[in-house]
Amino acid sequence: MVAAARFLLLAAVAAACICCSSARELKQPVQGDLWAVLIAGSAGYGNYRHQADICHAYQILRHGGVKEDHIITMMYDDIADHPSNPHPGKLFNRPKGPDVYTGVKIDYSHEDVNAENFLAVLAGNASAVNAGRRSSRRVLETGPNDKVFVYYSDHGAPGIVGMPSGPFLYADQLHAVIATRARERAFGEMVVYIEACESGSMFEGLLEEDLRIYATTAANAHESSWGTYCPGMNPSPPPEFGTCLGDLYSVAWMENAEHADLTLETLKKQFQLVKQRVSQNFTYSQGSHVLRFGALPIGEEPAAEFMGYGNTGDGTVPLAQPLLGNDGEDAGAAGEGAPWVQLGAVAQREADLLPLWHAAQTAPEGAARAAAARELEAEVSRRTALDASVTAAVRRLLASPASGALPLLHFKYGGSAQLGPLLAAGLASPSGTPPEALVAAVVGQALPRPAGTALVDDWDCLRAMVGAWEGACGRLDQYGMRHTRAFANLCNTGLRPADLGAAAAEGCTTGSSGAAVLIGPDAHVAEA
Repeated sequence: MVAAARFLLLAAVAAACICCSSARELKQPVQGDLWAVLIAGSAGYGNYRHQADICHAYQILRHGGVKEDHIITMMYDDIADHPSNPHPGKLFNRPKGPDVYTGVKIDYSHEDVNAENFLAVLAGNASAVNAGRRSSRRVLETGPNDKVFVYYSDHGAPGIVGMPSGPFLYADQLHAVIATRARERAFGEMVVYIEACESGSMFEGLLEEDLRIYATTAANAHESSWGTYCPGMNPSPPPEFGTCLGDLYSVAWMENAEHADLTLETLKKQFQLVKQRVSQNFTYSQGSHVLRFGALPIGEEPAAEFMGYGNTGDGTVPLAQPLLGNDGEDAGAAGEGAPWVQLGAVAQREADLLPLWHAAQTAPEGAARAAAARELEAEVSRRTALDASVTAAVRRLLASPASGALPLLHFKYGGSAQLGPLLAAGLASPSGTPPEALVAAVVGQALPRPAGTALVDDWDCLRAMVGAWEGACGRLDQYGMRHTRAFANLCNTGLRPADLGAAAAEGCTTGSSGAAVLIGPDAHVAEA
């Protein structure tokens, strides 16, 4: 009798184990492959963190079991062997972390990393790749059952993200390619993660819910994203680095991917945890609003579906930071044991100054330190001059009777409590000089738009506005790109790019004080 009972017990345990095993296997993809596209959109040692992010993501995907020939990596690849790199041939994404550069297979580097090639890769169109000897010319070769993970890390601005070579990538261009591929059933599902300032503007009002594309962004459409593991923070990189090792949103999702069992954790759960960390426990002090777009039901799938089933965690679950605020439905779910501590952070555009600041603080006393201080001061002055030049051009444009800017603004926004009185004052001014508050609003604020709409109605106008500015004043760099906000406002008002070009022709050589400034193709972000 005892033997029979023991046999029945063992049989029940065995059946339960078989059921558990079968349930776990059912979570794994039964058909189709997982593909990934990783791209760093910057160059220069001051942007160390972006290429380190991409290399770290590559290591996570490979650890997860994603095939090497299914990962397409695009990065300028100038950091590992950069003269300022204290550890040649290596990159680190966190203090005391592992080298993430070793073993990374780079498909596109240097001038071959550009918007045209990135879009060709996503489109699976090898014939559209315009690449030279620094390219494998590989593109996505997906089928209708395959899944795709896309991760971008670099600088952004309203409606655009940067590239180390060639023009910016505009939100409508990215949307057109991935939406077309979705409708063609070129893949089963796609997940896109974007680390960039104002990155929410890449999807807001654009990404439909029925395309089987799920996207998260480091920031909303109006704010900076943040660098972390920077000099002076705790934890801080070793003093020889002098630059940030990572970006807050990127570090958050990748360190989660290393600690958590992604076969059990859903994309939604990862989003909630990342949102908590990047917002500094929902205080948004030194943090940004991580957002989701598109086909949100994809968020219920295990993160391993897009990052690899080999990422089952490291068994460590440190205590979560206490929740200091409430961020709606996500707050409770995110407070369940996050594998991290709160980190220091610095706004992306200020992070670019850190190598210069660090050199000015640590260079040997005397001529070297004085030279470093002058380089930092020159870059700060250059930024100030650029801001003044854009402001001067917009002021000139608003005051020009030929452009009809003030009447157009009044027609569009005269009923706005924010702008109405300013517009009325401008129209009533006998000199035609627009109020400075109105100029500041057009340059630096998002003028009223219906909730949930895209940055602009006419993306060709925005491209032409950028072209008009650059034609008169030289290419916008990773700091200057922030002024696409002003250009978008002008487009939404109904102004023509030619109007900006005429105003910029004088505005880019004369700041508000009348002092000559250099804003042109030879002006660049200096490197430490």
